[in-house]
Amino acid sequence: MFFIRLNKARMQFVNYFTMIIIISAIGSNRIIGDGDRLPWHIPSEYNQFLEHIKGQNTLMGRRSFELFHHDQVPKRILVVSRTLNSDRATVFPSVSEALAYSKQFSEDLFVCGGQAIYEESIPHADYMYLSYIMGEHQGNVFFPEFDEEEWTVEKQEEHKDFVFVIYQRKN
Repeated sequence: MFFIRLNKARMQFVNYFTMIIIISAIGSNRIIGDGDRLPWHIPSEYNQFLEHIKGQNTLMGRRSFELFHHDQVPKRILVVSRTLNSDRATVFPSVSEALAYSKQFSEDLFVCGGQAIYEESIPHADYMYLSYIMGEHQGNVFFPEFDEEEWTVEKQEEHKDFVFVIYQRKN
């Protein structure tokens, strides 16, 4: 998204072209979670996730924030919740309000889940960074289906326990 913000006090224009990027690890059958935990333990994949979000903005739901906030290294954490109070995150009642708020910053926005946040964010995303986890895993939280015809594979990397794919939305 490209926009111009006028800073009236300084009378200067600030131009930002930021990306909305979905980032997730996905197991078989689109599994992304098992209750309040990940269904796998793959440190190399998790470290890659942390490297991608480092210094950027992140958007997630309350449960994802409660699970992962101790490891978070982004510049800003945006959380969608009706109940959370936190001094580590800016809380919004809806995904649309969080997305609108994120546009005032120059950093990209990484959407980190959970399921409902992904469902609402995918239509707005420019990229998806998906790690496809190998093996069978049990879970009850799922990554939403998406139309692969709307996306181009920009990059694919084979790792020992997962395949990392970057998708770019076709225009």
